[in-house]
Amino acid sequence: MIIKDSDNNVHRYSSKANWKSKRRNEILRQIFPVAAVVLVAVIMIFLSLLQREAEKEAAAEISETAEDSAAVQEEETVVEEPFINILDKNNYELTVTWDGAVKKDTMEGIQTGLKQEIDSLKGEGYSAAFLLYDLNSGGGISYHPDTEYYSASAIKAPYVAWMVQTYPETAEEFYPEIESAIMWSSNEDYFVLINNFGKSGFNEWASQTVNTEVELSDGSFGPVTCRDFARLWINIYDYFTSGSETAEKIRNLYCGTDESAIYETLGEKYMVYSKAGWSFEGEDSYYTVQNDAGIVMKGTDPYILVILTDAYERLDLLDSVVEEMDLAHTELLAQES
Repeated sequence: MIIKDSDNNVHRYSSKANWKSKRRNEILRQIFPVAAVVLVAVIMIFLSLLQREAEKEAAAEISETAEDSAAVQEEETVVEEPFINILDKNNYELTVTWDGAVKKDTMEGIQTGLKQEIDSLKGEGYSAAFLLYDLNSGGGISYHPDTEYYSASAIKAPYVAWMVQTYPETAEEFYPEIESAIMWSSNEDYFVLINNFGKSGFNEWASQTVNTEVELSDGSFGPVTCRDFARLWINIYDYFTSGSETAEKIRNLYCGTDESAIYETLGEKYMVYSKAGWSFEGEDSYYTVQNDAGIVMKGTDPYILVILTDAYERLDLLDSVVEEMDLAHTELLAQES
């Protein structure tokens, strides 16, 4: 039998043979190579698509990982500078120093909060200086630490501390005068102490304590700075925690003193020993002040806090500064955990 294929080629088949079967095999032999090529092409295309999809997913995963890594890196970026005790730091503007690494966002948050307090005081027309000294590390916070302010009655705290350390018997003999001078800021009783024990001994002791000249004026008060006052209060802290009988006798007189923003703000949370001082001689007078200084016994992390301002009778503003300073101290302590 003679059969022509699609290309007009002639094929002969025996009449006895199964020509249909042979013909099918010939067609399959012609189709198979083409089908194989097509199938390979389809597979290649499919594999290429799968590869592209995998590459996209991998790229997305890498990008996401990189973003997460960058976020973590940003969060964990730390501010770590050579440590300098805050009392020895040569600074004027707002300064935070800590003995250890501090996260960048923590440092920025502390500075932002304190700058807002400074701006609030300035917005009301007042000036201020403050210093926080951590008694364990020597780290802390300061702003205008060497600016002089009139001490007013805040100076009574170190005067009494000097007096009872130098003359221990006075803790008993002059207890009523000490109580009135410290608790209620009585000038009359303070002058009784001055008249009995003078100024020169205190001036000499205070000057040695702060490494600079300290001198009570004719009125028995005088100029102070945050840095010098903090050093005087460090001496008071050492005395209060010395186990001395006289220290134990007078120590509690420094707790709950009149007009103390430090006690008013933190006294319910911690034991606070402090003494405020205030005076008004006109809005632009050097003698117009609202000051406070003391020790905050914050568990195992006590600190000295000094705030000097000319914001007379604005305890609301001082309370806010005290609260922000304590919060900043808490944030700094948290960096160690």
